[in-house]
Amino acid sequence: MICMSVKFYRVTEGEFVRLMETKSITKIIAQESTEKAKMLKFHIVGVNPNDKIAYAVRHGRVDELRTWRLDNLAKFLKPLTVESWEVQFNK
Repeated sequence: MICMSVKFYRVTEGEFVRLMETKSITKIIAQESTEKAKMLKFHIVGVNPNDKIAYAVRHGRVDELRTWRLDNLAKFLKPLTVESWEVQFNK
């Protein structure tokens, strides 16, 4: 089995939008957060499988991953012409 490493970057929301607009991100994954809350929250990860790079949206002023409810995530992605994305839940 060959193990391929993926570069992982934390980017701001604005940078994520720019990467989407330039087609640097071709796959979107909503990963369930481990943070305890009443409603499920998700981190958004954009992937460029050709270059083996992943981008996660962080908060603007701190280096913590931003969390979203799925309905708010959909509102964020719709103007970026994202038609589908993968949702991953924790086990």
